Amino acid sequence: MPRTHPLALSSALTLALCAAPAWAKVDYTVSVEAPAALATLLNDHLELISARNDADLDDFQLQAIIKETPSAAQALLETEGYFTARIRVEEQGAQHYVLKVDAGEPVIIDDVTLQLNGPIRQQADYQQRLAAVLEAWALPMGAPYRQDDWSSSKRAMLRLLTIDRFPLARIIKSQADIDPQTHRGQLLVQVDSGPLIRFGPTHISGNQRYPLTVATGLADFRQGDPYQQKKLLDYQSALEQSPHYSGVVVSADMARIEQDQVPVEVSLTEFPKQKLELGLTYDSEDGPGTRIGYDYYNLFGKGWTGSVLLDWKNSDRNLSFGLGFPRQANGYSHSITSSFKQTDIQGVKTTAIDAGAWRIRSHDKINARFGVEFIQEKETIGNTPSNNTRALLGAFGWTRRDVDDPLRPRSGTLLDVSLSSTLGSLLSTTSFVRGYARGVSYWSPWPKYGTLLTRLELGQVWAKDSDEVPSSQLFRAGGSNSVRGYDYQSLGLPGPDGAVVGGRVVATATLEYQIPVAKDWAIALFHDAGNAAQSWQSFKLEHANGVGLRWLSPVAPLSMDIAKAEKDGKLRWNMSLGLAF
Repeated sequence: MPRTHPLALSSALTLALCAAPAWAKVDYTVSVEAPAALATLLNDHLELISARNDADLDDFQLQAIIKETPSAAQALLETEGYFTARIRVEEQGAQHYVLKVDAGEPVIIDDVTLQLNGPIRQQADYQQRLAAVLEAWALPMGAPYRQDDWSSSKRAMLRLLTIDRFPLARIIKSQADIDPQTHRGQLLVQVDSGPLIRFGPTHISGNQRYPLTVATGLADFRQGDPYQQKKLLDYQSALEQSPHYSGVVVSADMARIEQDQVPVEVSLTEFPKQKLELGLTYDSEDGPGTRIGYDYYNLFGKGWTGSVLLDWKNSDRNLSFGLGFPRQANGYSHSITSSFKQTDIQGVKTTAIDAGAWRIRSHDKINARFGVEFIQEKETIGNTPSNNTRALLGAFGWTRRDVDDPLRPRSGTLLDVSLSSTLGSLLSTTSFVRGYARGVSYWSPWPKYGTLLTRLELGQVWAKDSDEVPSSQLFRAGGSNSVRGYDYQSLGLPGPDGAVVGGRVVATATLEYQIPVAKDWAIALFHDAGNAAQSWQSFKLEHANGVGLRWLSPVAPLSMDIAKAEKDGKLRWNMSLGLAF
């Protein structure tokens, strides 16, 4: 066997080393000449664009990608309705490629046929449901064809059926006839609704401590009612809001439909039957305090909730009792409340007893309450005892909480409205009507630059004699969530011995801008204005300006503020936890 000469081996190695750069990474640039929307699509999805960051890409692979680029770009453009586009890749300069696109005309939809077949056609609301499908359809006649709209429209069409009575609905024919020559398209979708499905039996697991009726009573549907996904979601929400359960999963078992009925599966995790709450509190306006609460969730073995709460502060002491009844299938719950309260605020000492019975309905973001309340008060203003007052009230309250995040609001609104009236002179020292409303708005058009908070509070009492109205039904202002920079409830009517008493009208407002400075932290700049008075004619705004710190804690927003009152020029600080209400 002949021996290889060393010089020949060296030459072969040199040749291999010289050829190595052919497989080295290539650097190149690409520009796209196309209408803006199409250029964005191509830049986001073409391999010729994304491969620039591939460290293993060599020139052979690049040439293969360039060759495939026109067909790949054509496929992307067809999803936007451009079926006759002309595409080419040109090399201009060293390693710079230009993708030139002549998009042509888009395909326009000139006919849409949507058909709902099956038992749904026998439903009394068939025409309304067909109209809803047409309204949800995103590709009407005259619109340019887009693959995303075609797919999303079919999903929306099917979803409208599956969430309400026909969960087994399916598309049996889906056809898009596109004519690239005429730039026209015809769409056809046929849906088979399947049978009308009803709720079957409800199977509850995890229920041990409380009567089964507590869980079953929260559902506003019964076996045999037509299936609706919303009713399942409402049922889960009602169980989650119940004080008896800490975890809930509600689902319809579509794999076990029998005789056109779907069983409902409910998995529960229960809270213990009783809860003891012991706590120390601190209020920037009232100093330290103590809070002791006890709840029992299964009174008389019926799932009724009994509660006792002692809230003891320097100038505000409250002992309250409550009896709550589980929510009924119609969405309403009921409660009975009573309390004994002593306060000493701004020179006004009050001892009050109240009791009430309430009918409550919570649904989605809204809480509505109706009730009858009796209030009896004994009041001392300064060193002057006043007459006892009492009132028997018919009351209505309505609260709507619609914010993006209850713990970290950036957008949305909070609104609370209440209206109450004495029942003539029955058990009341005078007849009166009380109206009250407050609202908060959060607006963050550019969240990283901050949030604008606005707040407005309005209230009025119409009474024959305001001296005979219980003080808790009159108005004072000042302090947190009111006019900061003024002492708590220090804005009102002057009383004897320097006391401040309530007036018939109140109005306060806030304009605040919260500027993020770190994660979960923000600086707040604000202006507050407001007052309480005997009438709107004598009403005079008091103003305050301030700066604050906001911490979006895992528990609730924490606010710490320092404000200067324009009335006396003093600086005062406030601290509050949670939303305005």
